[in-house]
Amino acid sequence: MKRRALWLMVSCLMAASLVLASCAPPEGEKAAPAEEKDPQYGGTLTILTTFCDLEHLSFDHADVQWMHNYTAGPYQETLLVGDLQKGPRGTGEWSFTSMAYIPEGVTTGCLAESWEWTDPSTLVFHIRQGVMWQDKPGVMEARELTADDVVSSWDRILAKPAFVPGRYDWIDSFSAPDKYTVVVKANEFNANWPYRLGWGYYTMICPPELAEAGARDWENACGTGPFMLTDYIKGTCTTYERNPDYWGTTTIDGKEYQLPFVDKMVWPIIADESTQLAALRTAQVDVAEEVAWHYAESLEETTPELQRWQPEGELQNAIGMRADTPPFDDIRVRQALNMAVDRQGMIESLMGGHAILLNFPFCADWELYTPIDELPESAQELFTYNSEKAKALLAEAGYPEGFKCEMVCNNLQASIDMASMVASNLADVGVEVELKPLEYGAYLGTMYSKRYEHMYLTHFGTGNPFSRIRETMLSGQNWNTALWDDSSVDEKWYQARREMDVSERNRLLKELCVYAIDQCPYIMLPTAHYYRYAWPWVRNYYGENRAGAVNPSPIYGRIWLDLEQKAAMGY
Repeated sequence: MKRRALWLMVSCLMAASLVLASCAPPEGEKAAPAEEKDPQYGGTLTILTTFCDLEHLSFDHADVQWMHNYTAGPYQETLLVGDLQKGPRGTGEWSFTSMAYIPEGVTTGCLAESWEWTDPSTLVFHIRQGVMWQDKPGVMEARELTADDVVSSWDRILAKPAFVPGRYDWIDSFSAPDKYTVVVKANEFNANWPYRLGWGYYTMICPPELAEAGARDWENACGTGPFMLTDYIKGTCTTYERNPDYWGTTTIDGKEYQLPFVDKMVWPIIADESTQLAALRTAQVDVAEEVAWHYAESLEETTPELQRWQPEGELQNAIGMRADTPPFDDIRVRQALNMAVDRQGMIESLMGGHAILLNFPFCADWELYTPIDELPESAQELFTYNSEKAKALLAEAGYPEGFKCEMVCNNLQASIDMASMVASNLADVGVEVELKPLEYGAYLGTMYSKRYEHMYLTHFGTGNPFSRIRETMLSGQNWNTALWDDSSVDEKWYQARREMDVSERNRLLKELCVYAIDQCPYIMLPTAHYYRYAWPWVRNYYGENRAGAVNPSPIYGRIWLDLEQKAAMGY
């Protein structure tokens, strides 16, 4: 067995070497405590990304796929961005690790220098002057970004099919009254406007020349960002190079620096988890964005010099129970199934104790989160493993002998393990669950078409407070796998969206979250922690991972590499 393990490790190292070899050739910040040198320019920053095992389905920002923000973030930009000075490197107001949530108070301008609501139906953006589009032979010559470019980019998104019901129903029109002003006319105020227009999904600003040349083709990719996409090898890596004409700067210890610092940024595509780990251990990657909890102990033993951070999990796990179908239309059944699940046992056996019990629908590190011990007693009960109470509730609902049902999940082993444990727990109270694992494409198709009879195990991205409630609780939404239809939820959500007063808006959203938990259309499951690693020569990095919706590039543009330290450590 030891010989086999050794051979596996050697194989992984060889594979990592081959993969990586094919990839070869607006605020003030404080320096990290360990930094004793001025920032340096140069070097290649290699990052094992959260999505390093996924292919880029399209490089077009108008296509229906969330990963574009991540892929395009280095070379395209949004109007707003997270203000990193209000994170760990500055005031510490926000962690900048949530997948797609940046509170209004911690945003700053990117392509927009400033903005204001002149009345409840008019939002005005003042576009930053002097920002240049990258020169891209065959696509466009370098020129200045204008308000017309922003309007063209947005109009193109609105012209696409309504892939998210209600996403832009509050917008009447976009216009550019002059070269640097964009006016958004709304039919009502939308409190979630920064996410919809500023820094969220589908908000990257794309030049009209790129749309004409063919935005899906990576070879045409261009923008205003700190990097330029120079190579994409399917199944191997994505390579970005420094944009020498980038407009952005940063101030560190009172001195202003032009961004970005590194000459090149490489994102290897490595599907095998053991190969990913080998690449990190051997310093073939500088940063690993997401490493599973079960590797933490061995990395501490083998590579103690690595810097480590532990953000909250970026995925939420929940089982939608079709509330439009018996027996799940009875709240007593939904309560019983929640009480029948041994969540603490799941945390210990499947997550090694590295997990949080409740992270849905709001995340535990959000200011609107309500801890379990502050929930109503009826909601607190849902998280206490109590098979006897579950049986009593099922009997009260008319199912003293339980019932049979099926659960759809994807065919990844982690999902099957989670679904199997839930099924085993439910069997103890007489509920016999047949698992239906599906390949990911069929799994998503089943969700969109609602071709499942009873239960559906979902792994949600964390989103933001508005999107969490909308996607999981509002009627008619694609990701509402419980098919939950409660008019009071819909009404209060729209009321919060129209609310201009932040404190009142937050009160409404917090109440909505507590109500949704108490009504339990989902079996709410724990979320495993993960870890983020970086080698010590990675400087001006504080473990942040998101400055927009799945967009880490404003963070990576600020990283500089201490190449002398790297060489001194033998790499």
